[in-house]
Amino acid sequence: MELWNEKAIEKSERVLNQLKEIGEFVVIGGWAVYLLTRAIKSLDIDIYMNFEDFFGVQSKLAERGIFITFNQRLKKYGTKIEEVDIDIYTPDQCNLTVPCKDVFDNKWLEVVEGFKIIKTEPLLLLKLSSEFSRKNKLKGFKDRVDILALITKLDIDTKFLGSLFDRYNAAKLKSRLLTIIKESSEEYNYAFQKKIIPSKLKKIKRELLGNFKYL
Repeated sequence: MELWNEKAIEKSERVLNQLKEIGEFVVIGGWAVYLLTRAIKSLDIDIYMNFEDFFGVQSKLAERGIFITFNQRLKKYGTKIEEVDIDIYTPDQCNLTVPCKDVFDNKWLEVVEGFKIIKTEPLLLLKLSSEFSRKNKLKGFKDRVDILALITKLDIDTKFLGSLFDRYNAAKLKSRLLTIIKESSEEYNYAFQKKIIPSKLKKIKRELLGNFKYL
């Protein structure tokens, strides 16, 4: 079960692997969720990169005629390879809920299949923040699928997660997580990659609410 065009997904995955060959970075966003859960693949590529690696990748891409631009309003760098949008955040240019600098300073990352990936709990915060800003769009639906995949397929450190909500003054995201658990329906089918019968879904929701309502 996929939300996007298969050829577009294959192209994005190919570009992600090409990037891995030319520099170091930390995967965030949809591709991070996929690598951790094997639920839904992503169209766009979102990465955190430190200064040294950023300049190295920038130089190597420029040699291929691919140039990185800067978005002052959104405080991020970006480029496009084979029509795939790539957003790059650095320690000094990042306005996301969990700053790039904090991820590098605290080593909130792990390695999966040769990729450095942001740890599950800060990734969950980033996904909740994205969903909050685009909840009524298709990408918001995908965000909810990713959120549910993370909390149903992985062991979440709820103490660590709770500390992140407090650290980043994200009470609204904590509340939104409970709302997503309660109100989602079709999203669960995509998260599990199979149809969930109503009685099973009710049980899943009850268990999730029990796990997360006291964050």
